[in-house]
Amino acid sequence: MKQIITTRLMHWKKQWVSLVFWLLFPLLATICITLIAAALQDDTNVPVGVVLEEDTDASRELVEEVRRAPFIRLKLLNQDEALYELEKHELDSVFVIHEGFKENIQEDNRNKLITSYQSDLSFAYQPVKEMIISYVQQETGRVKAAFTVNQLEQEYNSQANWTFEEIVAKSKEIQKNENLLNTDFSFPESPAETTQNTRLFSIWGLWGVFNLLSTWLLFDWVIKEKRSKAILRLAFTRFSLKAYLIQNFLHYFILILLTDLLSAVIFYWMFGEWISIANILIYRFFAAAAAFLVAHLFSNTFVYYTSAFAFVLIVSIGSGAILPASFIGGLAWFDLINPLAPLLSGEYISLWTVLITIFAFLWIIRKDRYHA
Repeated sequence: MKQIITTRLMHWKKQWVSLVFWLLFPLLATICITLIAAALQDDTNVPVGVVLEEDTDASRELVEEVRRAPFIRLKLLNQDEALYELEKHELDSVFVIHEGFKENIQEDNRNKLITSYQSDLSFAYQPVKEMIISYVQQETGRVKAAFTVNQLEQEYNSQANWTFEEIVAKSKEIQKNENLLNTDFSFPESPAETTQNTRLFSIWGLWGVFNLLSTWLLFDWVIKEKRSKAILRLAFTRFSLKAYLIQNFLHYFILILLTDLLSAVIFYWMFGEWISIANILIYRFFAAAAAFLVAHLFSNTFVYYTSAFAFVLIVSIGSGAILPASFIGGLAWFDLINPLAPLLSGEYISLWTVLITIFAFLWIIRKDRYHA
């Protein structure tokens, strides 16, 4: 083992640039694409200006409601600045929340609560306006409910004595717990999926694809070692060819796995994304084993590289790791042989893992052949 480690370190010393590049490639590529996609996604959001003439709980809740909309980039401005930017078409529309907004809501007075402005180029004005109107109607509905509860208490001489604020808070709690305003839609034979992740690309999906590519390109050492004339000397040593290759496989596997764990920590620190270590371990082992076994089928590195790129392209499209599964459609059967399944869904046993296990077993029991 010591001699093999020394030999491998000598190879890595000569090729450390390419080794470090392909080890860090999945991490760096995923971070760059995620940050660029987030920047582009922010730039494509519709800019909407909001003017607050009063700073109360009700007005701040309305602002947060608008801010949470996934297609809006909200800007808080004074009225002169907002109208000036609207005139220059830097804002799609402007909404002015007038003073006395909270009091008018509590008194069920809906006249002149908010003033809106739009230009001839405003294209998101209607959906934003309808969203704001629905919020105001929701708040006035809570006010009516509070008045109704108080009237019923007086009519039936109830001893509950609910205050206005308590009734409004209770209605918000019920709305949150019962999930009254969220509905999931799905097409026939397609299960509905809900997610809070609004990123354009899945971070672990991107990382899995780039990781698969870097793994296959790193395992070109199998072809180079088998073509080396020095490999013939193994016939005169205590190491068999299989033992030599397997030990080198373990060295690469441990090195890549350490890089994967570093990637997991960085993703959690930067994006708050975490995944089970077991998922990473299983995915890494079968990805490395597949690259190791496939490399034995090639004698030319260029053909191997071409096949690796083609394979990763098929996986990235068929697995839905980058493009949504609903977009590609018709490839549900690909889940059975999806190399990314252990990583993304945690399904450790699939046709992919079974095939890799069988091929690895057949390779191990096959006899070594030397051509001196």
